[in-house]
Amino acid sequence: MSDFGPTDQRLRRVEARLPGFPVDAMRMVRMTNYLNKTFRDRTNALVRKYDLTDSSYTVLAILYGCVDESSSASELSESCREKPANLTRVCDELVARGLVDRSPKPGDRRSVVIKLSERGRALAEQVIPEVSEMVIAACSDFDPGELRRLCELYARLLDNLDGRA
Repeated sequence: MSDFGPTDQRLRRVEARLPGFPVDAMRMVRMTNYLNKTFRDRTNALVRKYDLTDSSYTVLAILYGCVDESSSASELSESCREKPANLTRVCDELVARGLVDRSPKPGDRRSVVIKLSERGRALAEQVIPEVSEMVIAACSDFDPGELRRLCELYARLLDNLDGRA
């Protein structure tokens, strides 16, 4: 975590200059951002050989986890935490490669359904284990209880951000 040191020093300077600055909460936010960026960078490096990006991998992985391997575009956008315009671009690329199919939602022509194709399923089944290995390695010195507790804490934080606390 030596790369996080300069950020931690800056946060301490802000704390010294602004009494009451929530240094621990801000450190958690910065660490979360740092972790997210690091995981995205490592995922990008792993999936590059499949001509995927973290975003396109995420779409495939989410669809693979759906009951019928499909989702409405709006639900997929929410699940991916991608803006609709970016998700459209990612899905356009995946459609062009034959990895997903896009069609109007039955009964609602304004809504679009994105579905994993056979080719997309095969690629997901190849790539998901590789990304999972990277995540397992990153979490190797956590016991299952620690990982569950971390997930519980993140869930509480998400609830707080969504105003459900």
